[in-house]
Amino acid sequence: MGKVKRYKNRITRFLQSDGGQRFFNFAYSIGAAIVIWGALFKILHLPGGNFLLSLGMGTEVLMFVLSAFDRPPREYHWEEVFPSLDPDRRNGENADDGAGLLSQGAGTGTTVIVTGGGTHAQAPARSVSPEQAKAAAGIPGDINLTEEDSRSLSESIAKMAAASDQLARMAELTTATQKYLDQMASIASEMEHLRTTTAALNEVSDVLLDSYRAITENSENITRSSSGYVEQMQDLNRNLTGLNTIYEIQLKSVSSQLDSIDRVNRGIKDIRDMYEKSSSQSARYVEETERMAHYMHQLNAVYEKMLTAMTVNMYRQPISVDTPAAGANGAQV
Repeated sequence: MGKVKRYKNRITRFLQSDGGQRFFNFAYSIGAAIVIWGALFKILHLPGGNFLLSLGMGTEVLMFVLSAFDRPPREYHWEEVFPSLDPDRRNGENADDGAGLLSQGAGTGTTVIVTGGGTHAQAPARSVSPEQAKAAAGIPGDINLTEEDSRSLSESIAKMAAASDQLARMAELTTATQKYLDQMASIASEMEHLRTTTAALNEVSDVLLDSYRAITENSENITRSSSGYVEQMQDLNRNLTGLNTIYEIQLKSVSSQLDSIDRVNRGIKDIRDMYEKSSSQSARYVEETERMAHYMHQLNAVYEKMLTAMTVNMYRQPISVDTPAAGANGAQV
């Protein structure tokens, strides 16, 4: 804990020094510039944008952490030490009408302010009586003052009042000067920021100009490519027209082929019907053929019996010359 506090005190003392303030201003401004540069690269999608943006953001984070150790400047209440520096008190005293001597004090100290006409201008010297001078200076009444002493004391009081007024004005002038210096420092920082932003904008303008030139060149190439594309589309349209014509011819040919196939199918169907009918008729033909064969077989049996009977009768008759011929004829029958 002691080491942390010691390092903290070192950082605080460094930041309160002139070198620390200068380092803080440089780091803060450069970090902001890097952030803007990284954002520019990120917007334009340029390489390195992520690195620059991360570097700038890291710098800003570090600066915000260091700013936590920066102590605010102390404000001293000088009006408690020099009441003439209090603006409220001066305004209250200036609001009094006329000009005169105001004295406050007792014993050890006296503050005398000369005012006139409600302004901070030095009141004109005027003669005062010794009693008034003693009362204004806080001198006891038993001390005798001559007219010359009274005049000298009045002049001294007037000079002190004028010096007090001048000190008040110097304090106001110092405050105004400090404010002016702060404003000038702020303006200088803003001008530096403006210069950085202007440089970034100039770079962006150059990049945009290069991009516009590239786009112009690409547009010319695109125009040439589009003309070639139009010619290719025209050729493609002509080819499609030819293909449509061929397709129509093929459709007609396919239609005629379909008609032929339909006729062939009808012929095949007729052949099938005829075959089915012929199969039934062939069955009847086979039956009739078998029946005819049976009849032929029976007829052959009858012929065989007839031939047998004739042959038997022939062997029983007497043999003659004409018998073999007749038998041969009968056999032929």
